[in-house]
Amino acid sequence: MKSRVGIALIVAGLLLLGAGAGRSQSVRPALALGVASGDVTATSAVIWARGAEIANSSLTVEYATDEGFSDLQRAAPVLLSERSDYTAKVFLRDLKPGTRYYYRVRQVSGAEQSAPVTGTFVTAPEAQQNADVTLAWSADLGGQGQCRRPEYFIFNALADAQPDFFLFLGDTAYNDERCPSPPNLPGSDFIANTLEEYRAKQKYQFADRPYQKARAQTSFYVIWDDHEVINDFSGTTVDPQRLAIGRQVLLEYFPIAPNAQDPNRLYRAFRWGKHAEIFILDTRQYRSDNRLPDGPEKTMLGKDQLNWLKESLQKSDATWKFIVSTVTLSIPTACPARCDGWANAEGPTGFERELLEITKFILDNKIRNVVWLSGDMHLADAIQYDPNRDGAVDFYEFVAGPLSALTYFVAPLDNTLNPTRIFGAADRWNFGQLKISAAGRLTLEYRDVTGEVFFRRELR
Repeated sequence: MKSRVGIALIVAGLLLLGAGAGRSQSVRPALALGVASGDVTATSAVIWARGAEIANSSLTVEYATDEGFSDLQRAAPVLLSERSDYTAKVFLRDLKPGTRYYYRVRQVSGAEQSAPVTGTFVTAPEAQQNADVTLAWSADLGGQGQCRRPEYFIFNALADAQPDFFLFLGDTAYNDERCPSPPNLPGSDFIANTLEEYRAKQKYQFADRPYQKARAQTSFYVIWDDHEVINDFSGTTVDPQRLAIGRQVLLEYFPIAPNAQDPNRLYRAFRWGKHAEIFILDTRQYRSDNRLPDGPEKTMLGKDQLNWLKESLQKSDATWKFIVSTVTLSIPTACPARCDGWANAEGPTGFERELLEITKFILDNKIRNVVWLSGDMHLADAIQYDPNRDGAVDFYEFVAGPLSALTYFVAPLDNTLNPTRIFGAADRWNFGQLKISAAGRLTLEYRDVTGEVFFRRELR
């Protein structure tokens, strides 16, 4: 009897070992979350992918100026590791300005390699080149339980619109909310608290096929808003560990080029030909407590970023200067107790003093053709501003979103900057698109989940 028990245990052990070996062998190189390009300049780009969880594997990128890869070039492979959750960025340099590139990415492990995943992007035109440029922007993906049902179809419309690049203005994942299943696909029915849970939220988003299609067909510039960390957070008061986790995962999962002097810095600028320069603000990391009364010490941007914005605007000779602010200028939100945006709705909080300082700088230095691009409020809104009340438009603000979340409503505007609403709609998921012609004319469009243009206006 004892011998039979012993034999049974040995057999069971061998079966377990075999099953373990099978699991190990079943892990093959694969890029299940697709690819992405981002932070593109006239001569460089960042390529991103996440591989299967295989130690000592690497990411390889080949790229060319035609789909047949006849002028193929190879970037140096980048090692994948558990430390970065098997994500990696490959930097392409010495590219040609104003040129479409095609790339293919593989994960390599020893003699094995994954099937290639392909993508394309276009480099920026040189700074003084008259060139047509099309950009799109939006925000707010998967909020209030509006997650993958079964897919984020709006990214099909974005891919079909073929912008030169897409500005993703934050709330790339709602780490502090659940996505119940059903009606959503399973995988995000939890609130993220740990590093692994924050990563899991992005993996859930990145597994979406239309999202992968859009990331493969155009380059992304990404900045966070609040839900990458926690709702309405202020970087100077939020739990430092939670802030660090949210920032780490953002940098792991998006093709953001790191700043050489400060690895935590997210604000940056990009030039696109003669007519467009984009200034991407970080409205979260350096801001004061939302609940504090507005005053000389309260800041949205922090001293260094504020000075950078002023200097960059003053130096720019681009026809149009686009300032990316994830929060809106004159739509009150969470007021009056802890206004989360710039406006204060005549209440005690908000960040209007700093906004008025920026506005005064723009007017005093006669900086023309300024357009603010924002998200966060879950509606499409086009607003013109005349803060000095001389009857001339001094700058614009265009709000887009959500990509997939509950819509807001067309709210009354804070009157501090003397706004006039050109258009407002809060009845559909959307993204905005701006077309700058080679002659410098600017056309605004809003598109819905089907790709239909539901508002268009040419601006002078």
